[in-house]
Amino acid sequence: MFFHSFYRTRAIGFQLVRHGDDADNFIVFRNVQRGFAVPRELFARRESVVCRRGESEEEIIALSASLEKISGRKLSQILEKLTGSVWKSVLLGAVITALVQSSGATTVITVGLVNSGIIKLSQAIGIIMGSNIGTTITAHILRLTELEGDSIALQLLKPTTFAPILALIGAALVMFGKKAKSRITGEVLVAFGVLFMGMLQMESSLSGLKDSPVMAQLFSTLGDNALLGILAGALVTAVLQSSSASVGILQALSTTGAITWAAAIPIILGQNIGSTVTSMLSCIGGSKAAKRTALSHLYFNVIGTVLFTAGVIVLEHTGVFAFWNEAIDKSGIANFHTLFNVVMTLVFIPFTKLLEKLCTLTVPSDGTEVDSDVSALDEHLLVTPSLALQAARIINAKIAGVTSECVASALVRLGGDKTVSVDRINEQYTAVMRMNEALNAYLLKIAECELSEEEAKAVTGLLTRSDDCHHIAQHALSISETAGDILAKGKGLTPGGREELDYLSRAVMALCVTATRCSAEENRRGAAEIEPFCAVVSEMTELISSRHTARLKSGECSYEAGSLFVGTLIDVERIAKHCSNIGVSLAVQYRRGTLPEEEFIRRIHRGDTEHFVEHYINYKNEYYSPLTEE
Repeated sequence: MFFHSFYRTRAIGFQLVRHGDDADNFIVFRNVQRGFAVPRELFARRESVVCRRGESEEEIIALSASLEKISGRKLSQILEKLTGSVWKSVLLGAVITALVQSSGATTVITVGLVNSGIIKLSQAIGIIMGSNIGTTITAHILRLTELEGDSIALQLLKPTTFAPILALIGAALVMFGKKAKSRITGEVLVAFGVLFMGMLQMESSLSGLKDSPVMAQLFSTLGDNALLGILAGALVTAVLQSSSASVGILQALSTTGAITWAAAIPIILGQNIGSTVTSMLSCIGGSKAAKRTALSHLYFNVIGTVLFTAGVIVLEHTGVFAFWNEAIDKSGIANFHTLFNVVMTLVFIPFTKLLEKLCTLTVPSDGTEVDSDVSALDEHLLVTPSLALQAARIINAKIAGVTSECVASALVRLGGDKTVSVDRINEQYTAVMRMNEALNAYLLKIAECELSEEEAKAVTGLLTRSDDCHHIAQHALSISETAGDILAKGKGLTPGGREELDYLSRAVMALCVTATRCSAEENRRGAAEIEPFCAVVSEMTELISSRHTARLKSGECSYEAGSLFVGTLIDVERIAKHCSNIGVSLAVQYRRGTLPEEEFIRRIHRGDTEHFVEHYINYKNEYYSPLTEE
């Protein structure tokens, strides 16, 4: 069962409380006025929105989650500032991936951002190329085990030394930290420490393979056949869903002395291809833009591998690689991994537009974009509430736009235009309803996350305004049905009634455009015009209603046609009411000061606000006054 009684809530935030003996099955949200309960199954567990990787990457997942808690609320603003050019996008991708220690996590989030419309494909391509560079930092950290020297500084640089220290410091912060920020920092340190201790333990476990004839034969075969090496590297990385993990394994194996440059280079190239599996999986069920983003990652690595392999083969036959059959060490693996990604990024940067075009040609647009598409509500973004809220705002803007179109279609049909069908209006209403339901469910998932006060207000405001848009579309559909009766059954209105409805339709349409635009843009200044506009529309309906009553008494209008006329007036009044609610919601969300919320709302409805009279007079002169002219 699902019941949603959030209508007209004006809460600053949410409070999670238990619901009787069935607390594991239900979550109850309380706010200052009302509460509602929803089944727990509607909420996505935070663990489920992180792309699953192999068992060896549990530490990386923990690390990513911890870092996202620290930077999540600011990440949206950072993206806007740092993806203005492809060079900035590359730098951003490299830095984020270096911090998170997983290119898979970066690409999955990037796919989600494109899917949500927060960034464009051109920006995403740069981030993905940068993520390939950033992921190589893990290999360089692991190579520090080869440092020689007895100085304390050198010893502290080795993972064998700093990894346990980081883990212990992190554990202390988690256990004894009083502030949330301290505990989150502790989680990051623990994740870093455990990650590298795991890598070192794996290296120690593999040391026994040094004298294995099977291992020697395996890598001899891979060294003789570059294609097999590429396939092996791609397969292992695809299974682990992490190039960092697979490169770490290769570095551990290199300590046996059994891996030559000839065998390692194709494997490293294949590892880059295998790393694209994560992004390809994340785009399943996503929008065309998300699929294009995942393909850009695949194309970049595949084309880069082909070009680099061809170059290596040419150079190897010219005798440049005198060390080709010599054993490779950790440093060699780390250096080549970085060299490949840096060189290919530099090669691709001038051709990002061509890569974008290739992805667009692979996943072409069919020109039938569905207005009710809610793929922007990507659950991968739920680990970062600020980004999830941005995605929610995008869908809210879409709801507002379709609602405005629905009202316009209904009023045009009411004016006698038979080219606008009821089916079309019904489709628009259905789209609004579908998007509203999806948005509400998504916002409830966001509400379960750890939110700031402003984010909690935003969740409440979006829930309220999307709900109002849904009700506005409902009344628009009702108006269209009334118009259908008038057109189909010949229940015509009097010339005076028709003229009055034309004036009223013009005003209501302008009011809806104002309200929906403010809702889409979260324009609190523009929202100040909604309440005085609603007051004028209310006066118009009162005047028209009194005139209609007089026509009924005089016999100018039939009671059957009159009932349709009254029904339309009621729908118009309710549309105006929901437009008023949108304005109030925005005012409440962005209000400042210590005035109690209820008194603040009462002042809005009384017109006791700045510029109310000015806006009221302007709207009255434009829409009400023509009704009174003879």
